[in-house]
Amino acid sequence: MVALPATCRAAVFEGPGKPIAIREFSVPRALPPGSALCRIRLSTVCGSDLHTVSGRRNEPVPSILGHESVGDVVAVGEGTRYWNGKALRVGDRVTWSIMASCGACDRCAAQLPQKCRHIKKYGHLSTDTWPGLTGGYAEYIYLYPGTAIFAVPAALDDSIVAPANCALATAVCAVESIGGVGPGDSVLIMGAGLLGIYLAALAKSAGAGRVLVSDVDRIRADQARRFGADFASSDATDVRGVVRWVRDTGGAEGVDVAFEVCGDPRAAAAAIEALRIGGRLLLAGMVTPGCLFEVDGNVITRKCLMMRGIHNYHPAHLERGLRLLDAESRRYPFAGLVSEIFDLGRADSAFASARTGRALRVGLRPGDSREGSV
Repeated sequence: MVALPATCRAAVFEGPGKPIAIREFSVPRALPPGSALCRIRLSTVCGSDLHTVSGRRNEPVPSILGHESVGDVVAVGEGTRYWNGKALRVGDRVTWSIMASCGACDRCAAQLPQKCRHIKKYGHLSTDTWPGLTGGYAEYIYLYPGTAIFAVPAALDDSIVAPANCALATAVCAVESIGGVGPGDSVLIMGAGLLGIYLAALAKSAGAGRVLVSDVDRIRADQARRFGADFASSDATDVRGVVRWVRDTGGAEGVDVAFEVCGDPRAAAAAIEALRIGGRLLLAGMVTPGCLFEVDGNVITRKCLMMRGIHNYHPAHLERGLRLLDAESRRYPFAGLVSEIFDLGRADSAFASARTGRALRVGLRPGDSREGSV
């Protein structure tokens, strides 16, 4: 049994424009069946956290943000198990799904637990919700019953694993939801953020023929080459330019599969034009209201296109993402995706660094927060 402190510290978001506050929270003792308590080892700053802090995304306040995390189990409720059914043990290094789902509603029955009618999403709850410790920017986090928990492969560093339970799992969901990527398929990825980087690696690992990545940021576009992209461009900044580049590099008929993961409606419009007959388009980046783009129904119909959107993922996608990291960590430089790590007391600095866009991910590590280390 791990000796637990009476209280712990957390970085609390109190509203857009306000500094992140470091607050004390009681550490829960008696845990309900099926739940767990973890000590956070590392959490990373997701784009959705930046949207919340800037006011572009509305979330309850006060709250503890952060949902991309890895931690050590320090206490378990009766009967708490891993996603695969094995008993959860104190001392295990784990990660977990972005949400806890009821498993009984119509949406869970339809294999959409990420849209559960009683969902609890980590990093998206008010601290008024018991026990308050429901976000990754804290020393401890409470995992609700209905959370899918996974053991972390021993060979993987925390910095490789932390972003998996959002960006990587979503990328796995994207590939599977659009019917997969087959050997020899040509693939277009619109956006070279972390979702785009993971998609490039997933596509190449699946045997894709040509992987094309387009992003307005030259550094990010170039970085995609290290993760499986055969061609990367930051020069094409409008629909016509992207389509011309795709047909010049990916083949005159267009690409087999396209992914929009940048949040720009123009990217979706370009992807539709860049698809070949029978092509497939997956939309995952446009999560802000007002992402409107024109769709010519004649093009969709005559080219026999498939278009689908996703948001978040099924826990099975996180499991498959962890397997990919374990299998491909030597092939791709996943360890370099988190380039800066701040202690918990410097959460504002971590957000400021993440906003510059220089790093695909910035981390927060709570272990030395009481001493205020860099």
